[in-house]
Amino acid sequence: MFAIVIVGILFSQGVLGQDSSPFYACDFISSFDDCVRFISGSYCGTNIVTYNNKCEFSKAHCADPTIDLLHEGDCTDADIATAMPSAGNVVIVDFFCTSLSKEDCPTSVSKVCASDGRTYLNYCEYEKAKCTHRDLSVASFGDCP
Repeated sequence: MFAIVIVGILFSQGVLGQDSSPFYACDFISSFDDCVRFISGSYCGTNIVTYNNKCEFSKAHCADPTIDLLHEGDCTDADIATAMPSAGNVVIVDFFCTSLSKEDCPTSVSKVCASDGRTYLNYCEYEKAKCTHRDLSVASFGDCP
């Protein structure tokens, strides 16, 4: 049921659109009251703030898309001069995909034909496949030819 809500929210907000453009999962991430249930680990943002886990970093990036991931681990004074961050949207997609992978997709049938020629039972199953094949896109809705 949780996955239905996630995918429904993301699709209705245009976050998971029909094209192959990268998507943010900010609506999904913002739905968490707090991030304590997620695995802890330090992440240093380009704003030189240390976040306690990917959820906290993702929430910060959603609030300010200019924040990217500088590196894993605590921020230090030496980080002020460091460049080579990872794009924040990549971290968000990874966090979204990790969270979605732990959810069961609904069994309802609303077929999606993807660019790989496969027909997925519904949009949730398609999104799970897209998490491991980032270049995947929707070719049409319904069975693939």
